[in-house]
Amino acid sequence: MENDIFELKYALDTFYFLVTGALVMWMGAGFAMLESGLVRAKNTTEILLKNIALYAVACTMFMIVGYSIMYPELGDILLNGITGDGVAGAEEPATYAPSADFFFQVVFVATAMSIVSGAVAERMKLWAFLLFAIVMTGFIYPMEGRWTWGESSLRFLYPWRPRFL
Repeated sequence: MENDIFELKYALDTFYFLVTGALVMWMGAGFAMLESGLVRAKNTTEILLKNIALYAVACTMFMIVGYSIMYPELGDILLNGITGDGVAGAEEPATYAPSADFFFQVVFVATAMSIVSGAVAERMKLWAFLLFAIVMTGFIYPMEGRWTWGESSLRFLYPWRPRFL
């Protein structure tokens, strides 16, 4: 009975991460529509390209270095630490899949960059924006996230990883 409850909790928590992450991802589409409606018609294509490109840059940079900066206890570069399910072989099993947490975090990284995109619409060249997106999504946001959610606060979020306690 206890194992069944744990499995249900694991499935529901993982599902919650994925559904809420998908809703946040749809915010990116909303930001793109808002921005394209607020700029001159000749810049609409660039705004839409910028919003698609920032998701590509954000996902790539957060996967390569951002996640390991934000959660140094959990993963190395290229997400080596989240390949498991957080249950098998762990002293204290996780209550959700670490890969679902990665998706949840990466859509928030991209959303933060979408807000910047709206602030600099028609004011910044595309390549300069993408260069800033690399820095913001790969280093600035993950470092702030580490200060907020990393290390000591992870005792409550990731109890199955006692290495840093």
